[in-house]
Amino acid sequence: MSLSDTGPRGDEPIAGSAFDALLTAAAGGDEQAFAVLWRRLQPGLMRYLQALAPETAEDLASETWLRVVAGLRRFRGDERAFRAWLFTVARHRVIDGWRAGDRRPVAGLPVEALAEWRAPDDVAGQVVESLSARQAVTLLAGLPQAQAEVVLLRVVAGLEVDEVARIVGKRPGTVRVLAHRGLRRLAEWLAAEDGVRAG
Repeated sequence: MSLSDTGPRGDEPIAGSAFDALLTAAAGGDEQAFAVLWRRLQPGLMRYLQALAPETAEDLASETWLRVVAGLRRFRGDERAFRAWLFTVARHRVIDGWRAGDRRPVAGLPVEALAEWRAPDDVAGQVVESLSARQAVTLLAGLPQAQAEVVLLRVVAGLEVDEVARIVGKRPGTVRVLAHRGLRRLAEWLAAEDGVRAG
């Protein structure tokens, strides 16, 4: 498989049979096919990990990809399922790190962690478009951990509510509420900040 056969670049989904062919090739050991998967998903994975565990993000990403490579032949599903699986594996690595004694930072998230947010829906898009990277880091650090993680998975990873619910072990309704509250809080903070500037 050549890189030119892989479809769109970036965070755009790879449609149906193109993804199936890419995944089959990667599972069969085709380094080029795996490189395409890695290039598509690594930036979002790194933003997610840098926001949750900035000190160990690169190591966690490496561990995540090693686990994905080990399970690639057993994976069944489309591109959305693959993306959800990747972020599930990453979340487990983060939690393992926390359990091993690493502490989640409460402030000082790196600007790069959220610099290229990609919004899957209008509400998130409006909030994200209003944020500079520095503002995003500061504001996200002020959210409760559960809200911040759900917003990251919905906005940075581009996952649907049901997928996020499976990853974080909560019901879809709870995920919707957390995302709504987190995005609403971000929007309120932005509105207050704009009011201060205008006044």
